[in-house]
Amino acid sequence: METLGAEATRRRIADNRLDGSDAVAFAFVDAARHVAYDWHAHTGHQLLYAVRGVVHLETSERRFLLPPQRAAWIPAGLSHRTAIDDVESCSVFFRADLPECPEGVGLRILAASPLMREMIGFATRWPPGTPSDPLAESYFRTLALLCRDWTEAEMPFHLPVARSPALARAMDYAQFHLAKADIAGAADAAALSVRTLRRRFADEVGMSWKDYLHHSRLLGAMARLGDPAISIAEVAEDVGFASLSAFSKAFAQIAGESPGRYRRRLCQAARIGPDRQQNLPVESLSG
Repeated sequence: METLGAEATRRRIADNRLDGSDAVAFAFVDAARHVAYDWHAHTGHQLLYAVRGVVHLETSERRFLLPPQRAAWIPAGLSHRTAIDDVESCSVFFRADLPECPEGVGLRILAASPLMREMIGFATRWPPGTPSDPLAESYFRTLALLCRDWTEAEMPFHLPVARSPALARAMDYAQFHLAKADIAGAADAAALSVRTLRRRFADEVGMSWKDYLHHSRLLGAMARLGDPAISIAEVAEDVGFASLSAFSKAFAQIAGESPGRYRRRLCQAARIGPDRQQNLPVESLSG
């Protein structure tokens, strides 16, 4: 993966003309692959839709996983960094002062309804630098109003970020040892007693170590399910679930669908490029 520093990230944003537009909004189809962008913030609001592949997003407070066929709302001015692997994505950037846009909303992962997907696809006829026209302005203002409704329901595809080095080490231990991680190993990584780790996790992170590990395992499974060479049972074992039934139940609780249906959507997205998606009927997009 290519890792861009701060200056290279700023140049890439400038080259793609993503900031400073006077237009109400525009759409951008990202052709980049296997890139990690450094910390940056956009002058406009971003509605990011992952057609295929998994996007990793991070703010100062949370780490987010954006699965395929889902979207992220990233408000103007929010410092974040992004890592994309083999990802196809499309974004709509709204001018920050557009009154129809959501207000007071942080970065959120959203369920991408068929309407959202169709509207983002149609919006690609107005790429960066396209002169504004009455149809575009009306269209994007309507889309911004719909974003107000969509951002009211957030999908729980995120994890907290540690404020202290000790808890950061415990979190890293969990991420790299999902199958076998336990509280004793996390305490050793953090150089803390088990009792102290439990207390500090609750105080600093706002969730228990057990809940953090459980959520980490499910997000790790979401990323692994994109590889059709690994069976669902193997994914469950790789992230630390004792049985396939327990994994399927926990996965459905967070993702709103079974691991099998989630994988089928990923496989369908992998077969359909973004150019074709714009012209497909809603039924094909929704799986």
